[in-house]
Amino acid sequence: MNMQVLNKYDKEQLVIKLHKDGKTMRDIAHAAHLSFGDIGKIIRRIDGQVNDDDINLGNKSKESKALWLFKNGKRPIDVAIELDIPYDEVTELQEEYWALTQLYDLPLVYQQLKYDFDSFFELFKLLKKNKMLSKQHISKILKYAGHDLSSLENKIRKLTNEIIDLELMKKDLNNAIMLQRAQLSDLGQVITKYQHAIEYKHQQQ
Repeated sequence: MNMQVLNKYDKEQLVIKLHKDGKTMRDIAHAAHLSFGDIGKIIRRIDGQVNDDDINLGNKSKESKALWLFKNGKRPIDVAIELDIPYDEVTELQEEYWALTQLYDLPLVYQQLKYDFDSFFELFKLLKKNKMLSKQHISKILKYAGHDLSSLENKIRKLTNEIIDLELMKKDLNNAIMLQRAQLSDLGQVITKYQHAIEYKHQQQ
């Protein structure tokens, strides 16, 4: 049997119905074949004008309560404790909140960095400390990151060795200059001695 193809209006109506039925973003996306971003636009259009003060949390689903808490700056652990829901559900609701607030790339980034987030955060703090969070700096970092790291490490090692060699050469040249200065000083003293001897001989004549 052929599956019915929904037009734009039908998809919007399906999203609205499923949202009112308390379905999750993933359920709606699967049923309507829409992205989180498109679903978020539809949902914001139908209930995005509701003020926080008008929300009666006691009558809302856990999903709505979680989204409201995230909107008001609550951390995932605060949401989990207040609503008594498990980690996996909090994570899914947080991703829905990101999508609804048009932070579409955050769920993907979070999934990729979930177990390496500490390292990513250390990188962020380092870039922030060195004032390198501008688009220009990030572009440069990505440009260099695209190269073969082992090749860059070899180049750095080679340049480091060349610097050490130059420092040693500089030291040898300084020693040679000091030796020549000493030799010139000795030669000057010899010349002065001979000049005195010649002057004395002329005086004796």
